[in-house]
Amino acid sequence: MNGVRHDDFEIVGFNGRPLVECGRALPVVRRRSDGRYCVLQLQPEGSTTGWLSEDEASSHTKAGRWTKFASPILLGRTCFSESDGRLVGQLMVVYADERLLDTADRLPRPTLYSEEHLYWRHLADYGDAIQAACGSAATIEKLMDEWASGLLKRFDAMYHFRREPAYLKRIVDFALCAARARRLRWKAYLRYAAVQDPDRVQRTFETFTHREFPDVAWEIFLNEVKGLCDVLKAVPRLETPTAPPSSPATVLPKVRGIAAVSPIHLEGAAS
Repeated sequence: MNGVRHDDFEIVGFNGRPLVECGRALPVVRRRSDGRYCVLQLQPEGSTTGWLSEDEASSHTKAGRWTKFASPILLGRTCFSESDGRLVGQLMVVYADERLLDTADRLPRPTLYSEEHLYWRHLADYGDAIQAACGSAATIEKLMDEWASGLLKRFDAMYHFRREPAYLKRIVDFALCAARARRLRWKAYLRYAAVQDPDRVQRTFETFTHREFPDVAWEIFLNEVKGLCDVLKAVPRLETPTAPPSSPATVLPKVRGIAAVSPIHLEGAAS
């Protein structure tokens, strides 16, 4: 796959399907010279890549293994060598639902981010609510963390305004979809516990939080949750409330789905 040249390929979708309101996935590309498809993944020299025909690609899409864009995106030079145009870094697709972006005062879906152009596309068979773009893995992670930070700020403001727990859980639900950095995921889990039914907090900690942060004891986590609640209740916020998301739904099953999707890697520390 390292022999891929940017001028012979177009991005037509991504590996997997959107199970939550925000996520990232490896891009699916089509080779323009012969019309064959593959998942674009940086691999060691000498390794081989499985190429699929049009019919095989369609079967993957129908089975939910791939998600198709409404229209292709041409590969830019991001992650390609300037000298010979070959792939030298991993590209990643990011997708986001309008509801997630609207929840935090209309977070941006940028067309230029970290000096990379992002070309957004709707997803075939998913309506107009979700759009996706492709960039370097580092840029996509940075963008998702920015969205997560905005959502956590929104949670803090709404907690101070005593908004209902279902709405606050939904904000954290979205933040966990977006957050890649460990410090942001830690903050999200603390906030989720702060608005959860008391008799379910420890079970959620043991099932999800402790799996990501195995070195953190339950007592330490609980003390941090209590301290966070005291701070959020006391500190005035300047933000004003907005309308809640269109579908609050039950949050625990969604958290279960998010926790099941392991990040490619987590950066930083919990603190």
